[in-house]
Amino acid sequence: MNLLSLLAGQTKRDPHALIAIDADPDQPQHVSRSELWRRTLQLRADLATAGVGRGDGVLVVVPAWSSVLDWHVATASLGAYVVCAAPGSSVGELADVLRRVRPRVVAAPFPWTGRETLHEAVRRCEPLGVVAPTVAVVTEPGRVPPVDPSPYDVGAGAWLPSAPTVGMPMPRTHGDELAVAFLPELAAHRESTLVRHAIDNADALGLAGDDVVLCACSVTDPVWPAFAFAAVAAGVTCLLEPSPTAESVLADVTRFGVTHVAADAALARALVDPAARPAKDVSSWRWLGVTGDPAAIADAVHHAERAFDLTATALYSSPGLYGPVALWPSTTAPEVRGRAGGRPVGDGVEVRVVDPATGSPVAPGHPGEIQVRGHVVVDSFLGDPDALPQRRTPDGWFCTGDMGTLAPDGGLRHTGRVTAGSRD
Repeated sequence: MNLLSLLAGQTKRDPHALIAIDADPDQPQHVSRSELWRRTLQLRADLATAGVGRGDGVLVVVPAWSSVLDWHVATASLGAYVVCAAPGSSVGELADVLRRVRPRVVAAPFPWTGRETLHEAVRRCEPLGVVAPTVAVVTEPGRVPPVDPSPYDVGAGAWLPSAPTVGMPMPRTHGDELAVAFLPELAAHRESTLVRHAIDNADALGLAGDDVVLCACSVTDPVWPAFAFAAVAAGVTCLLEPSPTAESVLADVTRFGVTHVAADAALARALVDPAARPAKDVSSWRWLGVTGDPAAIADAVHHAERAFDLTATALYSSPGLYGPVALWPSTTAPEVRGRAGGRPVGDGVEVRVVDPATGSPVAPGHPGEIQVRGHVVVDSFLGDPDALPQRRTPDGWFCTGDMGTLAPDGGLRHTGRVTAGSRD
């Protein structure tokens, strides 16, 4: 199964069901499965016309709008891959991505104050032989598209994605190519990983029925597509919040009946601030997953559980892995759920802890380097073919550089980073 067939299956099952909501304080946009399906097929045709094909990169500099789902699925269906960059990226950051990815297409938001930033980034890359990409102008949900996209043109043309039409046939897709790469290392993962981990995460979270999932992380974080596509795989609704704050997340929970939220430790801690908490009903909210600094996660988890009477859990991931790699089940003791780590998500993920100096596994409870094996491990560091072999052991384990311990029952605790002294 690939992303396109995953979306097709849900659309056939119930074309009118909600698949996404673009959260807006005044005019939220409700997107049905059939609408997202038509948008994706039309975008796929537009991208093919723009020359996107197998092995090409597509740079998406768009906030967390439902259209980002279109771009992931449509691009992967052509055998190409998406790299997401923050709309607030600097000239230097965008120039670096353009140099390394050399995308055929850049998806840029309308409206966007960073338009000149993209122009300057392209100019900086010209002496390096980087060919200017075409720019697709992606309109903010609920807004009228610009009449003229030419101000976005950086040398190869600018265009608006075509309006979706009814009756486009299911295209033939084959192969299992790289479908996404994450900054800063351009850690790339195959499409099969996105599908498999979406299903595994949906199972781990118990998504079903009328659940609504809000991932309040950046679209540049692997956790964002992991949970967004978990919602798609489970046939529930994904809520898109482009600028998540404590106030907006809590308001969204009330307005849309959000059941599951993923957030970093700083945002999760802000949610329990009395100034952010509304005197409204948030009883729909059942689960909170928290990422980030191990030292900050426990406090955020425990405060959220007490404040909102829900199940909160630490999540574990690491650069080079398609996270979350681990989370704590709701049956785990509350004092344990706050520890950065968890149990591996899905049967295809293995975790072990080794002595950083010798590489030999350590006894349960003893600290060492966390190593991971399975489909969540990066398939390639784009532009650096030697990076992955250097971080993979002869027997196929990926060295995360994280320190942790492994309990006898398989529970992982992440405690920090490996230091130079620990490898001596």
